[in-house]
Amino acid sequence: MNNFMKLFAVFVLFVQIQIALSQSNVSPPGTNLIQQLCKSNRYQTLCVSTLNLDPRSKTSDIQGLASISIDATTKKVKESLDYLTSVYKKIGGGGRGDVERYGTCMEEYGAAANRFLPAALGDLKAKKYSLAMSDMKEVVSVPGICEDQFAGYSPLPVTQRNKAVHDIADMTADIIKTFVK
Repeated sequence: MNNFMKLFAVFVLFVQIQIALSQSNVSPPGTNLIQQLCKSNRYQTLCVSTLNLDPRSKTSDIQGLASISIDATTKKVKESLDYLTSVYKKIGGGGRGDVERYGTCMEEYGAAANRFLPAALGDLKAKKYSLAMSDMKEVVSVPGICEDQFAGYSPLPVTQRNKAVHDIADMTADIIKTFVK
């Protein structure tokens, strides 16, 4: 009987701990900050999922979360640039119009990846938030410029990628906007 009582006591303790944990509103560090930051973002779901994907977000302050967002945008821009480059190489002997269309998109995405996003990150770190915002507006415009190159084509070959880049860049701009007074 003595062993039974010990086992029963351990079981009761386990149940009490589980109940206490399920009733507490303890969130991992950073989670509440992410929720607050993303609550007013136009892309709330994308904001929360993007920031939660990065392990640095667990210990980041709001400026760190903005940096993480710029990094995620940079990754998405570079993925699109790599895609455009691979298509461009495949159509190298294709028509002049295709070469120009993809070439323009590559130039725009290249400027976003190599100029505007690094500048936005640098401006954010230097607490030059208006400049960081201006840099992000340039990045937000890139997918539209690329999309315009394919006006009249159906289906547009880059629409999904352009939308993904636009949305994450606009989400990042919304995050940076919280610093601009």
